[in-house]
Amino acid sequence: MPDSATLYDKDWYAWTQDQAARLRELAPSQRPNGLDVEHLAEEVEDMGKSDRRAVESLIRNALLHLLKLEFHPDQQAQRGWRRDVREFRRQLEVLFRDSPSLYARREQFVREGWARALRDLQQDLQEDAPASLPLPDDVTSGVPRYDPDREVLSEDWYPAPRT
Repeated sequence: MPDSATLYDKDWYAWTQDQAARLRELAPSQRPNGLDVEHLAEEVEDMGKSDRRAVESLIRNALLHLLKLEFHPDQQAQRGWRRDVREFRRQLEVLFRDSPSLYARREQFVREGWARALRDLQQDLQEDAPASLPLPDDVTSGVPRYDPDREVLSEDWYPAPRT
């Protein structure tokens, strides 16, 4: 197992998962004063999972807003969607700085968030602009349209509108 003091400073998420595993490995004789190790481990683990869920949500929302920028016909909303994407990226930058192990999974998070973002876009289009449907096959293929590094997380990349 990694050095926990160093891991704490370098990767918050990895530290929480490591510490939870270490707590669970304690034999009953090593648990002072009847310490509730299992619940403590669960709470420590959940602190890290909270950051993971935040990353998943921010990436899914960034994907949705990038899709809206490209495919939603409401030109007046474009500025707000760009602002939202910038904020999602800023928050992701902070989370990734504190937890590089989550950054290492960014491609997985984009793949997993793509289907949900696409469904949300289709619902929004159906409600706001049904005439703009259907989306091109290359968008609905299930393969993320945007590259995690060059586009989703890039500070100044936005898709061109296709309306």
